[in-house]
Amino acid sequence: MARSSARWLPWLVVVTTLAVAGVLVTWSATSSSSDQRSTRATSAPRTPAPTLESLVEAPAQVPSVPSAPPVAARALVAAAEEAAPEMTLGVAVLDVHTGELVVGGDGERLFMAASLSKLILAVDVLDRHRAEERSLDPADLELLTRALSASDDNAMNVLWGRFDGAGGVDRVATRLGLSASLPAGSAEMWGDIEVTAADMVRLYRHVLRDMAPEDGAVIVGALAAARAVATDGFEQHYGLLHQGASPEHYAKQAWVPYSPAGYLLHTAGVVYDGRTGHAYAIALLSIQPHAGEQVARDRLSTVAAAAMATLGG
Repeated sequence: MARSSARWLPWLVVVTTLAVAGVLVTWSATSSSSDQRSTRATSAPRTPAPTLESLVEAPAQVPSVPSAPPVAARALVAAAEEAAPEMTLGVAVLDVHTGELVVGGDGERLFMAASLSKLILAVDVLDRHRAEERSLDPADLELLTRALSASDDNAMNVLWGRFDGAGGVDRVATRLGLSASLPAGSAEMWGDIEVTAADMVRLYRHVLRDMAPEDGAVIVGALAAARAVATDGFEQHYGLLHQGASPEHYAKQAWVPYSPAGYLLHTAGVVYDGRTGHAYAIALLSIQPHAGEQVARDRLSTVAAAAMATLGG
């Protein structure tokens, strides 16, 4: 059902602001009735950070883009791949405004998702409640927020069982045309979901352009408030979050030790280019053998910084 921008804006301002401030957002279906290196350029004028309303698909609601032309998504992919000689890297970039999608050499390769699966579950839970015109219980919303911002595994365990997480993977993959899947025999192992970098940017496109704005704001607010240290003690300000998380650059992080003596480390999120008014969904999925925890984080941060530098920040 079409919604007017006048109805969306109050929800976006209130919900996103409260979520970033760390306040529990009360979500309701009734409105539809129905895881430092670069310095941002300061010479170019900046346009305001986008609201979810400005990123929805309807052309009439996408703000006019300033005179500076957008950076081609392929430039971000090329910069990331050039900076990643010591890892297997799956990279994909999508310009949220234009829809331009560019996939790198391993952008369609399946990687173990680890905590990226928390974003898939959040989308499924919110979409299902919206479709059924049901409110999400505040306690469940708190669990969902913890799973995204603090990458809380215990919260994810509860949500996975309570909301048929295994079935949710298939529901989201089918609805959005993703390659994501849960290997046979892994119904209780949410970290075993396999995804591609292309899957992750398509998922963010859905969050920003297709979901009800107040639902998208729950996800964006939780990711923009990502803690520096996750509940398991892992430092999650790396990759796209190497400068920290904010409404202008937010991401879901994922990590797991990888044999031989390395790390599987991912960062997937959205970065806003204040010079052009464009937002880019970026997914950097990596396998880094023979790399310790900090080395792996530093490497992926270097890759992310290279991509973000093409945006002037």
